[in-house]
Amino acid sequence: MQPIPRPSSLIEDNPKKPLTLACFFCRKRKIACQSPPASSLDRTCNQCAKRKLKCVYPATSRRGIRPRVYDLQDDRLPRPSAPLSL
Repeated sequence: MQPIPRPSSLIEDNPKKPLTLACFFCRKRKIACQSPPASSLDRTCNQCAKRKLKCVYPATSRRGIRPRVYDLQDDRLPRPSAPLSL
């Protein structure tokens, strides 16, 4: 039995692209943030450069599953097992 050939699009041999984050100004305005190449010393995006603003990038991405924050008071309150009838 021969293995089934898979299209090259399903095989991930290419390294993943570096994560590009929008600066705070572009994120707030919800506009396209075109950051300069990673080799560039100046990290000012095209939108901030056009407006002569200081371009600040977040330290981490907001994507993915966020950790759940539990409220301590929720554990003390009893949870009804059946819907309440009036």
